[in-house]
Amino acid sequence: MLKKGDVIEGTVETFALPDCTGVMRHQNWVVFVPGVLPGEKCRVGVRKVKRNFLQGELSEFIEKSPMRIEPVCPHFQMGCGGCSLQFADYAEQVSIKEKNALNAIERIGKVNLSLVDYEGFIPSVQHLGYRNKMEFNFGTQDGKLICGLRPKGKYWDLIDLQTCYLMNEKVIAGLLDFFRSYGNRNNLKGYDPVRKDGFLRNLLIRYNRSLDQYLIGLSTVSGKLPEEDRLVQDLVHNFPSVSGLVHIVNDSPANALLFEEKILLYGSEYYIETIGSTQYKVSIDSFFQVNIHVGELLFPIIENYTDLQPGESLFDLYSGNGSIGLYLSRQGNRITGIEENPQAVEDARFNATLNSISSYKAICGRVEKVLLDVIGSSLKKGIVDPPRAGLTPKVIKTLVAAHPEKIVYVSCNTTSLARDLAVFAEDNFMLKKITWIDLFPQTPHYEAVALIEPSS
Repeated sequence: MLKKGDVIEGTVETFALPDCTGVMRHQNWVVFVPGVLPGEKCRVGVRKVKRNFLQGELSEFIEKSPMRIEPVCPHFQMGCGGCSLQFADYAEQVSIKEKNALNAIERIGKVNLSLVDYEGFIPSVQHLGYRNKMEFNFGTQDGKLICGLRPKGKYWDLIDLQTCYLMNEKVIAGLLDFFRSYGNRNNLKGYDPVRKDGFLRNLLIRYNRSLDQYLIGLSTVSGKLPEEDRLVQDLVHNFPSVSGLVHIVNDSPANALLFEEKILLYGSEYYIETIGSTQYKVSIDSFFQVNIHVGELLFPIIENYTDLQPGESLFDLYSGNGSIGLYLSRQGNRITGIEENPQAVEDARFNATLNSISSYKAICGRVEKVLLDVIGSSLKKGIVDPPRAGLTPKVIKTLVAAHPEKIVYVSCNTTSLARDLAVFAEDNFMLKKITWIDLFPQTPHYEAVALIEPSS
């Protein structure tokens, strides 16, 4: 009988997401080991013995995978929670994600892939420096202000980052140093999520690719920022590409970055981003896809799957700031977006005016509550882009009861997508096409676009 502390040998067979652990087999045990890749032979120490599996930790490599690389970021080995896959060559990351995606659709969704038009797993244009948004946390260590990201699974801990390779590492390094220096000069303490004290909470950095500019949010608990005028002057002097600075007040005990109050200190609290020929207002607190190449990767696939003909109407559920719907609002197509976030709805309406699109309508409300009233008993085509939890059974039943010709499901969580596909299949709405896009390199996450149609 194996026990904690025993050392076993084996070869990694597969790689499990989103936990980013290699999977081995030893005797009748399944063994999960973080930090190892498929094909690697290694010695593993048993850390925990569970009823049906073992949790192990790498003791030493016997044979390494040729797809193993040295992480580019010095903070990766420190356990920074921003990345999980930097030790794998990017082609291997895509291969791992594709295998996991296909397995989830078959195993959870009960989908026969031989009956589905599978259009591949598309890699990101960039696998580093691809994000247009990052949130960093402030803390205090040895009496000094630090700023960085939390280790995976440790909300109370914080790694003081010198830079971050998920955005422009030189700009990020400069901004982290700048705000650390500002805080230390004014004896400001970083927020402690355990004791619930401290002043500075978060540093939010958003990037406008169209104009190569940065929008900065500085989150604190209630209170006036010291040296506001100097802060703005120094920031603009040192970083001419900064287009705005917003003081965000957040007194919530939760660890999330919440926007209880916004105080504009400099410039504008939003910027205009362009995807294709469509312009979008991106507010400091609005949702927008974080991969700066999302338009080139994601939107054309959605456009192809919806196959909108001139004058057709389409419902866009969980529509955010209207990014997808407005992109599709061509040739007089009537698009109706439903979104519960009031700020996102306000931005969507602004964006429709900005692009002179009169055929787009944004409705504020929870999809579960307003969907039936809006679509009635007839729906020709619809897009759903829900949060990671996926659709509720009520939404699925309301959709299928309206007898749509096409439903395009955009998902950032293939597990919940697969679960929902099984529910759609109960009413003979089947997966016809699917494409995955790696919008989140170095992480276990990726996006899917699925076409669901009634079976003939």
